Amino acid sequence: MVYQSPQSNLGAPAGVQGGSGLLFRPFDEWQVDIRRLFMMFIRRRLVFLSIVLIVISLTVLALQFVPSYYSGRSLVMIEGGQARQKPLDLPAFMMNIRVDTTMILSEIEVIKSRTLARRVVDRLNLMADSDFNNAVPSRNGTEAEQPAAADYKALSLSDKDLSGSASRALEGDINRVTDSLLRNLEVRAVPGSYVIQIVFSAKSPQKAARIANAFADVYIEQRLDSKFKSTEKLTTWLDQRLHTLREQLRSSEAAVEDYKAENNITVGARAELTAQELSELNSQLVLAKAKEAEAQAKLDQIKSWISDPAKIELSSEVLNADLVLSIKRVEADIIRRRGELSERYGPKHPAMVNLEAELREVRTKIDEEMRKVARTLENNLGVEQARVASLEENLGIVEGQKKTENQATIKLRELEREAESNRLLFNKFLETYKRSDKQDELQEPDARILSYASIPHHPSFPNRPLIVFLAFTASLFMGVLVVMVLEKMDNAFRSATQLETALHFPCYGLVPAIRGLNDKDLADYPLNKPASALAESVRALRAVLPLRKPADKPAPRVVAFTSSLPGEGKSTLSVWMGRLAAKAGEKVIIIDADLRRPRINGIVGKKPERTIVEFLSGQARIDEVVDRSDKSGVHTIYARSVPNSAMDLISSEAMRMLIGSLRQVYDLIIIDTPAALAVSDARMLATYADHTFYLVGWNKTPREIVTMGVKQFADIGYRPLSFVLSNVDVSRHVRYGYGDTAYYYGKFKEYYSN
Repeated sequence: MVYQSPQSNLGAPAGVQGGSGLLFRPFDEWQVDIRRLFMMFIRRRLVFLSIVLIVISLTVLALQFVPSYYSGRSLVMIEGGQARQKPLDLPAFMMNIRVDTTMILSEIEVIKSRTLARRVVDRLNLMADSDFNNAVPSRNGTEAEQPAAADYKALSLSDKDLSGSASRALEGDINRVTDSLLRNLEVRAVPGSYVIQIVFSAKSPQKAARIANAFADVYIEQRLDSKFKSTEKLTTWLDQRLHTLREQLRSSEAAVEDYKAENNITVGARAELTAQELSELNSQLVLAKAKEAEAQAKLDQIKSWISDPAKIELSSEVLNADLVLSIKRVEADIIRRRGELSERYGPKHPAMVNLEAELREVRTKIDEEMRKVARTLENNLGVEQARVASLEENLGIVEGQKKTENQATIKLRELEREAESNRLLFNKFLETYKRSDKQDELQEPDARILSYASIPHHPSFPNRPLIVFLAFTASLFMGVLVVMVLEKMDNAFRSATQLETALHFPCYGLVPAIRGLNDKDLADYPLNKPASALAESVRALRAVLPLRKPADKPAPRVVAFTSSLPGEGKSTLSVWMGRLAAKAGEKVIIIDADLRRPRINGIVGKKPERTIVEFLSGQARIDEVVDRSDKSGVHTIYARSVPNSAMDLISSEAMRMLIGSLRQVYDLIIIDTPAALAVSDARMLATYADHTFYLVGWNKTPREIVTMGVKQFADIGYRPLSFVLSNVDVSRHVRYGYGDTAYYYGKFKEYYSN
């Protein structure tokens, strides 16, 4: 039985395949990792559980020395958005504070203020409480210790008898007590509400509740006092303002009356009389101007008639004059007679001449009469013009008076408006003053206590269950961390997969550890227990050699065993493989080629007279150095220590010829070499072998040491090399969760009767 992994061919020459050509693949790498992680904690369970128990124990022990604090919680609600009283009408005084986040935070700071805290100190006499004032001796409740606290209670900053230094000392004590009080106070808003939670922590549950309630009461009282003071300030200010407004109103009303007197302004009849007079003058002026125009028209008409007497008959003015009419009738009669006579007489006829003379005389009279009428009309026109001028002058005077009165009225109205404004403002302030004076006796705080703190029954600090749980959680993380660090510091190979992944050479098997036996019994173990897991692992190594050979080469006949450091079991494994192979019917010889620290003779309990040293130095024949007495049938060539000439001997032609000769006789030649890192003999001896088994101590040899040893073979291009994990603790290996040979040894141990 041999373990084969995905890395099994990495170190083999090109073309080398496993016997079946199939490589083992883990079923699920993630599951394997989880299993390995679980197995890692199983292995380190003592460390892990110790850390958990130590951390929890220390936490519980530390909690015994931590004093318990109790928290009293009182709730205060800000009356936001709802006025408890009718708001003042004046905009400056009707501003209602809207409760919002900023408002809540502001009130929280008020509660946490030193001013409010000092009022609590005074109310509860915390200056005499040793929990807050270190200057007061601790009180056990006995009467003998009461006077000291009582004496301290009598002190006050208001005492006039205190000296300056005593006052400063007392002030310092009060500040320290206030600081101590505030350190134990926590004020926070209840999210989404107008409620503020006041939390006070103290060693005494009764004291915690009492102080939390005191903060709530003092806060409400302070708000009420603040409202009283605000109302008092408002009333005082209104009183002063009313006095000022009263004087302003009196001055503005006096100004109105003085202005009326100065400008002779009367209300009602005077203004109506001026308006009526102005209207009558306008009417008379219109009529006078109409008459003036009429007189002017008549005068102009008369003047045109004087220049053209023929139009006189059209004039109503002339026709209405009796004299003119009679003259016009005479003229008409003369003209008629002249017409009659002209038919009979000539123009020079005396009758005609007389008629012409009469006609001229008549017309002269008409012209004179017309001129008289014209002069009359001119006089009438002058009268009308004088009347119009007089009316216009009177109208101008009246209009001037009206304008003066209007200007005075405008100024008067300004004074009256100012007086009215002062009157309205005065009345408004007077009304506000009366209402605020009444409200002064009805003030209520705009905050209220929802609930007082009850005496707590369980401490709020320390939260022992939570702390123990956190300690348990932290201990788990610490345990995991320590286990991971220990695993990381465990710098050794524990599985074939680790070897193959790190060094790229295959691992052909794992050999269980056998403890508690001496060298001879250990060497005989596979023979005495041929059905044991150990014997099976050694047979598997022998069986894998022909299976892993290159296809174009024969099975390995010369096999070397080496390791990085001494004590990794290479000599013992050489003896085991040789004896089991011989027992199986093969011709096997073991060569102890460690000429520095030979181990084979000690393992089998022989003291040879001649060794390989004598043969290589030409002092003995080959048949003289071969021991054929082993009960298993294996032949052995022993060695002795010759460190100064070891390399010369093993690199000699005699050594080469020895190996060649033995190849002709034996089926399996096993060479036990020195440790690879100790000397370079192992590399030289590996060149004689068809395959080299490189033993790595399970969970023992550091990885860097193994890497350095394998590198020596890789540097010379040596490829037929495979690993063997030796001294595997099967029971521990199973707990690592690696799916290689030793795991199956543990799972299927019933297959091994020994």
